[in-house]
Amino acid sequence: MAEVRKMALGGFVETARELNVDPDRIFHEFGLDSNFLTKIENDDMMDFELADNLVRSLAKISGKHYCGMLMGIRQDIRFLGIIGYLMQQSNTVFEALMALSKYLSIHTPTPVKIEDYGRLSSINYINILPFNRQSYTNEVAMAQAMVVMKAICGNQFRPEALHFNHTRMSDITQYKKIFRASIYFEQTRTELIYDSALNKQTILKADPLLKEILIKQIEQIQTDESDDIQNQIENLIRRSLQSQRYQIEHIANNLSMHPRTLQRKLKEAGISYSEVVENIRKEVATERLENSNITIMQLSDYLGYKDNTAFTRAFKKWFGVTPMQWRKGEK
Repeated sequence: MAEVRKMALGGFVETARELNVDPDRIFHEFGLDSNFLTKIENDDMMDFELADNLVRSLAKISGKHYCGMLMGIRQDIRFLGIIGYLMQQSNTVFEALMALSKYLSIHTPTPVKIEDYGRLSSINYINILPFNRQSYTNEVAMAQAMVVMKAICGNQFRPEALHFNHTRMSDITQYKKIFRASIYFEQTRTELIYDSALNKQTILKADPLLKEILIKQIEQIQTDESDDIQNQIENLIRRSLQSQRYQIEHIANNLSMHPRTLQRKLKEAGISYSEVVENIRKEVATERLENSNITIMQLSDYLGYKDNTAFTRAFKKWFGVTPMQWRKGEK
């Protein structure tokens, strides 16, 4: 499964104690050290499902199903690391939110979109967990969205409304106490809705030069991650060709991530999964034709084509000649 920064669970220990729950009890339940969330480095990551399970366990033990919101609202924008710092150096609120949407993937597999509804806008949280497991992470994310908006708009920020796609888990007064806005459940999206006029609000003390430096650092992180993940994917596909288990679901599972996360990471690298597979098929096909006596039928099977004709058609599309013609030309 995909990973998320440990900082996203900042305040978990304090929230547990506030609810009279020993956090060590929860950590030990999942085989974790007592200091799992107390000695956190900026780039420490954890399994996204584990993060969800920790919050779920706290809710179950405490009986306070709004505990995720309590944890999220006590954080500050530093939980976003370098992205939060970049947002504070942006010229306007809208520019800051677009930076969040564009770069959040370096910290978490769950994207956010900034939606324009005219008089109103929203921060739309897209949860990658199965629908029946989204409730707790939805509420953590919306509390964190409040934290972000207060950091860039000022502590006086108040949302127009909160939409959750899950069923209400706690008394409505708990939600209104935290968000101070109208709350709606079982909606089509999970989103924080705010006045679009705020998008034009300037951010005080923004440093344009520092902003450019931070953008370069983030884009380098994205490049390094994209290069690394693409190499891993290519190696796994090559190893899986003969067993015919190179479909995206199998490769994503080997990388402990969701197929949508894998697709998104490749998209950030400027390539699709089908293009990666096709490039590898091309490389393997020419390598085997040149350096072995493999028959065209055997090579077709090895590369996962349904028959010899389909392989020949693809090969001719790549190189303008049939596999047999290519082999003769090389020899």
